[in-house]
Amino acid sequence: MKIRHIGTPEEANALVAELSKSASHAVEQLKALIHEQEGLQVLENIKFQRIGCDPLDAGRPLNLMEQVNQTFTYLASAKAVKQLIEWHPTLVPFIVNLGTAPGSDIASANGELAAEVFAAVSTSSNRKLANDLNKVSQTSATLKYVFFICPGIGPGRQLKLERNSGVEVWSVSQ
Repeated sequence: MKIRHIGTPEEANALVAELSKSASHAVEQLKALIHEQEGLQVLENIKFQRIGCDPLDAGRPLNLMEQVNQTFTYLASAKAVKQLIEWHPTLVPFIVNLGTAPGSDIASANGELAAEVFAAVSTSSNRKLANDLNKVSQTSATLKYVFFICPGIGPGRQLKLERNSGVEVWSVSQ
């Protein structure tokens, strides 16, 4: 299921456990592939074949590159919702849209909170931060956030990335 209602840290941790299970399954597939094939063939299979799996369903084959992208966006969502549970316990459970569901990536049921989430190699990749800031700023929520995972940016609020839009920007990177 791509839409979750998460109201406790334990529920967020269960999502991370699902991601870990699928990641382990994909790594086993990749090990076998590396053992059987040479460099260019391995990379071709990583790019084009279904050697990975759905991050939320290890039994559903998926392109490995897509699995990696989805896994880290979902991981960022799990980390973000844990923060939101801590900061806004009266708004739980949060609706967490994993995938391409319409609406905010994370929202409170009453519409008071909206958040967008992404994982990328840079906050400027594909204008992801700019697009998410724009999207969440246009919601009617009073509490607005963008959460992300990017290498080289430690956890915490990123004031230098915020605009005058009333949207807080937070890194949930390790």
